[in-house]
Amino acid sequence: MFTPALALIAQDAAVASKDTLGGAFVALALGALQLIVSLSIFTFSINQGLSVVSRMIDGIDIWGEIKRKNMAVALLAAGAVVAYTNVVAGGVESMTDGLTTLVKGQLSDGIGALVGGVVNLFVAIMVAGIAVTWTFKAMDKFTKDIDEKAEFRAGNVAIGILYAGILVGASELIASGVSGVSSGITGLVSALIG
Repeated sequence: MFTPALALIAQDAAVASKDTLGGAFVALALGALQLIVSLSIFTFSINQGLSVVSRMIDGIDIWGEIKRKNMAVALLAAGAVVAYTNVVAGGVESMTDGLTTLVKGQLSDGIGALVGGVVNLFVAIMVAGIAVTWTFKAMDKFTKDIDEKAEFRAGNVAIGILYAGILVGASELIASGVSGVSSGITGLVSALIG
């Protein structure tokens, strides 16, 4: 996602600026900035995804269990990280759209899209953690006769697969919802400054 975004920004800028070298350099600089921000957010997302899982399965050392080759815990951790990054990726994509619009010279729409993208990113970061937490709470209600923590400790791969699948599936739905927030904010900011 990050490399194509960089290429699209550079390509759109070159076309919008009638293939001028200056426009291409601006696009490249903005694309490089986008990539740096994306890599930082990726690192943050990994830490946050694992942190939320650690809180939800309090008392289980994720890295200790992975070192013991506990596939259930590894699947759960991987599912949480993928879920977290799926939701946050929508915010990064919104920022990319805003930068692309700015580079094309559409100032009002570009600022609206960029502000919408930044707000969307913050919303996505907050919602991602809430989504992982809600998944655990919902599963506790559905599986009253199963002690998930005990099953994870025992290395029950089936429960690891189930949780990872639910987390990834939920993240896809939630990411779509979060992108709707970005569209609304982009339209509002564009209307206010346009």
